[in-house]
Amino acid sequence: MAWFETHKHQLVYVGAAAIAVWFAAYTYKHVRHGKEAEANAALAALNRPADKADKSGKGQPLAADYLKVAEQHAGTPAAHRALLFAADRLFAEAKYAEAKARFEKYLAENAADPGAATAAMGVAACQEAAGEFDKAIVSYEQFISQHSSAPEAHQAKLALGLLHEQKNRNDQALRLYDEVLRAKPVTVWRMEAEMRRDQLLRKDPKLALGGASATTTLVAPAVAAPAVVAPAVVAPAVAAPAVAAPVKNAPAKK
Repeated sequence: MAWFETHKHQLVYVGAAAIAVWFAAYTYKHVRHGKEAEANAALAALNRPADKADKSGKGQPLAADYLKVAEQHAGTPAAHRALLFAADRLFAEAKYAEAKARFEKYLAENAADPGAATAAMGVAACQEAAGEFDKAIVSYEQFISQHSSAPEAHQAKLALGLLHEQKNRNDQALRLYDEVLRAKPVTVWRMEAEMRRDQLLRKDPKLALGGASATTTLVAPAVAAPAVVAPAVVAPAVAAPAVAAPVKNAPAKK
């Protein structure tokens, strides 16, 4: 008791400090959760029912709408998603330089985030759409190297293959199409790769003599293979438009 009497003032101070720390932590957590809830609500408010948006894109949020959410709620996960959505919309609006800048900003701030693969694919698609084909080739190659297991890897290979065809590097294009054909499990991109491979061999029959081959028995997926597009931006409970890659589809096989 003598020790307590001697140190009771210090104990009071220590107790008060502990309470202050606890209250500060509680307040910070409460405020943070409140900010995240507000950011999620702001992002969700930009959603438009599918039946309210026509084929021209009217009724969909603009890039500026997403950028506003990203700026007003900076530091929240919803703000990061809004930045990715903004880049997607800028691409759809044919503002490729601005879209690329937003994709790169997202990558710089969220390199370990699952959305990083989408952003990296977006950078390459923007370069291709802007006619920067050599840069796009480098970006697609880097994407394939760094995100080989990502769902977008097959899309990147098809886009890269078409760029190689445009530069008469048909052997490299064939190699990429064969890789998509050999991939397991079978994906919706297999049909696209099969079609492009056949067209390439008809255009350059000498390639068939080089020994490059792939299993040509087509296992059709449950859905028809869509056009080669960049991956859709996905966020919880928030629909986002797809980032359309500027790769042109080859004509259907006759």
